[in-house]
Amino acid sequence: MPKSYEMKLRDVEERRRPKPKEELYKAVEGQPQKILLGFDHPETLQFEMQLTWAEDTLTVDQMHTHIMSEVRRIDGEYRRKPLRCNYSQGYLWFDRFVLRPRVQGRDLLLQDYGIEPGYRIKVSPFYTSEFMWGQPWPFDPSKERPRDKMEPCEDPDLLKRLDKGAPGASTRFFFFPWLGGNCSAYIPVVQKMPKDVACFALDMPGRGERESAEGYPNGQFAIKVIAMTMAKEMSKKGSNYVFAHSQGSHFAYYVVKLLRTNYNVNVKALFVSNFAVPSSLPYMDLSTLRSRHQLCVPLRIFTNLIKGGWGCDPKLGYKSHMGYNAYQSSELWPVSRSLIMDHWITKDFPLPAADAPLQCPIVAFYGKEDTAVSLEAVKGWKNLSGSPETFQVIQMEGGHL
Repeated sequence: MPKSYEMKLRDVEERRRPKPKEELYKAVEGQPQKILLGFDHPETLQFEMQLTWAEDTLTVDQMHTHIMSEVRRIDGEYRRKPLRCNYSQGYLWFDRFVLRPRVQGRDLLLQDYGIEPGYRIKVSPFYTSEFMWGQPWPFDPSKERPRDKMEPCEDPDLLKRLDKGAPGASTRFFFFPWLGGNCSAYIPVVQKMPKDVACFALDMPGRGERESAEGYPNGQFAIKVIAMTMAKEMSKKGSNYVFAHSQGSHFAYYVVKLLRTNYNVNVKALFVSNFAVPSSLPYMDLSTLRSRHQLCVPLRIFTNLIKGGWGCDPKLGYKSHMGYNAYQSSELWPVSRSLIMDHWITKDFPLPAADAPLQCPIVAFYGKEDTAVSLEAVKGWKNLSGSPETFQVIQMEGGHL
């Protein structure tokens, strides 16, 4: 029976339609695949963009060992001098941020970060990249941190005074920033404070005037550095008060505990704003490749923050059909870098004894239009207050920020 005209047209259209392209590479959970990656020699421009084969199931530590073996092979082949810098911390950079080797005791793999064939991984930082505590500085070895100072120690540039009052003020306020926040955001608050109150804020690495400062490997490390730095100022005669907004509330809680136990420094009161208690953090699912992508891939990190109502710029979640990510632009990268750094230093939370009450009273603030945190979650701080009978939640107009 002859085909109808309609069927003939359909056949022609099917023949004209391009066949779906076969994927050259797709990460498969638990199945190693060889991928070709680029790397640079960290201490010379003569061997940029070298190539090496590696399995996508290598851990970050294994990949660092592999690249350093390739670097030493090149040095031996071309009779170069020994490497000058310290690479013992095992840092790797990809997409201008540091690949964290593990989270909550689980080793992270190359495929967890969405690394595909043709991508480039580096063993040293570069222009505008994230900097990390104890990293190598091949372009200026004089800046390299001494080997005996790799453990947490005082950060001399971390504590910044925002007011212009007298140096011997007896009442001191310490402000903790939020996720990706800058200490300068507290200047309008400081301007409304009494003139006889000294106001300090944490000027965290990776933003503002400290964009080239070394960041902290994880949250517990950061808490020790913050406590060491604040203890010197808080030990002076007078009263200390702490205010923290959003995710900074958890850092403030842990730091206040550490100050009392390790440095015998007491806080008169802790003020928290628009965040739940530390022990309420949800369980982080790392069982599937998809869930680990949600944790490790920057674009997915930003998309989740935007959808969660955390006040992030929606442009951070934009990706064009050509593969351009807006967060990599010169306009947005400073904010992106600080958000990524703060995202990672919270991933080991909650820490042990996160439900232990403090010795000081707590007062909470809450924005009525906050879509990210509920009022009931903020009320949970009552159980952590050293004076639960005086605890109160002060509600005000506005959202999360």
